[in-house]
Amino acid sequence: MAHSNLNYEEYPAIGDALIASFSRDQVELAGHYKMMDSDYLTDFQNAIDAVRGTASVLAKTEELKSVTRQLYGLADEANERLLFLLDYVKDAGLDSASISGIRTKLTRRNIEGAVYDLREVLPYLESHRAALDAGNMPGDFLSYFPPILPQLEAWNAEQIGILSNRKTLVEANKALFEAAYSYISKVSNNGKKVFKNTVKKDDYTIAKLISKVRVEGKGEEDPNP
Repeated sequence: MAHSNLNYEEYPAIGDALIASFSRDQVELAGHYKMMDSDYLTDFQNAIDAVRGTASVLAKTEELKSVTRQLYGLADEANERLLFLLDYVKDAGLDSASISGIRTKLTRRNIEGAVYDLREVLPYLESHRAALDAGNMPGDFLSYFPPILPQLEAWNAEQIGILSNRKTLVEANKALFEAAYSYISKVSNNGKKVFKNTVKKDDYTIAKLISKVRVEGKGEEDPNP
């Protein structure tokens, strides 16, 4: 069973870090676990290389992050606009519940629901344009929303498609990931025991390695479909 916090795309980096430590400490490790010899190290390397070879899975992950950044960026921008629209609607004495609901859906990343509700509420707002224009709302404010709806839908559909394809690719390579994780888990557990009271223990602690990998890759926004 895979580590609950270890993502598939992180297997190569975590594996490489453990292999480097294993290679450095092989004599000490083999002194406690005789099967952790050069052949075992080679097999571990091959298992990680096999996961690395599933480049399509990793590529889809990066593609997903790119689409997600664009989708959520536009959703956040729209949400900021809706915050002002909420004031304009309230000042005009109009029903503001639907606007609040749309903001909640955007915050929760329910893009499809938010787009549907926006399409429903825009005609209502246009029908009360005179009341809105009489208040603080800039004259061209509502014109921002219609053009962004198709873009939100397109990016949302692309995100869903990538997630579906990625799931299929991961399932197709499930045996490779399981084999790689078997080595990762075994080397990690054994290494932590051998170096229990030394600074080297961190080199075999998956949580520590994950933190290091994610700090090095900081700046990427994770999808939250």
